[in-house]
Amino acid sequence: MLKTVETSRAQKTKGLAVTYRAGEKEKFGTCPATCELNPSGCGASKIDQEYLEALSDAVPAKGISFTYSHFLPLHWMKKNLPGKTVINYSAATAAIAAKFFRLGKGGRKGAEYSIPVVVTVAPDFWKQSGPSDKSALVDGVQFVRCPAEYLPKFGCQNCGNGDPLCARLTRGYVVGFTAHGVHKKKAASPDDPGGCYASGGNVLIHWNHTADQVQDETDGDRLRRFAKSLAPRTILRHHIAGDFGQE
Repeated sequence: MLKTVETSRAQKTKGLAVTYRAGEKEKFGTCPATCELNPSGCGASKIDQEYLEALSDAVPAKGISFTYSHFLPLHWMKKNLPGKTVINYSAATAAIAAKFFRLGKGGRKGAEYSIPVVVTVAPDFWKQSGPSDKSALVDGVQFVRCPAEYLPKFGCQNCGNGDPLCARLTRGYVVGFTAHGVHKKKAASPDDPGGCYASGGNVLIHWNHTADQVQDETDGDRLRRFAKSLAPRTILRHHIAGDFGQE
C-alpha cells in the first residue's frame, strides 16, 4: 500500500514530495523481517521487483529522488545509476556502515556500483568518535552528521544547497542520524529489537493510515503516476516509513 504526499509539511521534509509504504493491514509488511528496528515479528523476506523497478524510475522531471533501505545492497545496488532514485543502505551499526561504504564507489576505486550508506547512532557517538559533534571517523571512514540535527529550521530541501547529502549517488562519507525520541535506546542498539522512528508520533499516524487504505492499483503503478505528476525540479523522498519488500 502506498501513500503519496505532494508537499510535506513536516519539519525535516517540509516542501518535499514524500511517500509512505506499508503492507496490507500490517505497516511493517514491506520492511525486511530481519531489520533490527522491526519489533513486529512480521515483514518481507524478499524484494518486490516490480515495485523496485518503478521506484528506480520515479524521479521528477529535472528533479531529485532518494530513499533508504534495510535490505542488503547485494539485492538492489545495480539500480543505483545516474538519473535514477538514489538508494541508501541503512546499516545496523557504524562498523557495518564503514564496511559497506568501502565496498562501493565512495570507498574503493574501481568499484562497479555505488553504495551510499547511512546509519543511526547513539547520542554520544559523535563525542566518542571524533573531536567534533558534527563528524566522526570509524575504521578510517568519515561519518557526517545530518545537518538538520544541529542547524535551526533546516531540512532536506535546503541540505547541500538543493543537493541533499542523502541524494548524492557517490560520496566520500557515511551520513549519520542520531537516535532520538522515546525509542532512542533501542534504535541505537542493534541487539535490542525495536526502535523504528516510524513507530511513534505523526509518522505512525500516516503509516497506519497507509496500511489501512483501500487501493485499486499496484504500488508501482501508483508511484509512477505520482512521480510524473510532480512539478519539475521537485525533490522526492520515498518511504518516510516502509521499504521495497514484498509481503
